[in-house]
Amino acid sequence: MRRAFMATTLLLLSACASSGGATTPKLGDLAGSEWIMLNETRSATPPTIAFGDDRASGYAGCNRWFASAGSTDQALEFGDVGTTRMMCSPPSMEAERAFVGALNDTMGFRIENGELVLYDIGGADVARFRRTN
Repeated sequence: MRRAFMATTLLLLSACASSGGATTPKLGDLAGSEWIMLNETRSATPPTIAFGDDRASGYAGCNRWFASAGSTDQALEFGDVGTTRMMCSPPSMEAERAFVGALNDTMGFRIENGELVLYDIGGADVARFRRTN
């Protein structure tokens, strides 16, 4: 009986640990990688992220953006997101505001089926990206 209980417990724990194609890399694993946002249709060119060792930058939908980036385990936070100051079409500006808001809301990340997924403190996805390099 005890062995059956232990086997069942181990089976349940391993099932819970299964991530369905998701991995939990560290920020250092992203250094040198570049990503383009999926499902953004308001801007003619979707937002992008390029990761350095402790920085991130890219295109926000209208302007270039830059920020510090820090992580522990799969936690990820962008600090003090800055952008250049060009004006664009209202849809592009709206896309940029939404993208910068997603960066500010980001508390963690995972790689799921080859996509970079940023998520908020509640675990809800805030943005998805496809690798470009």
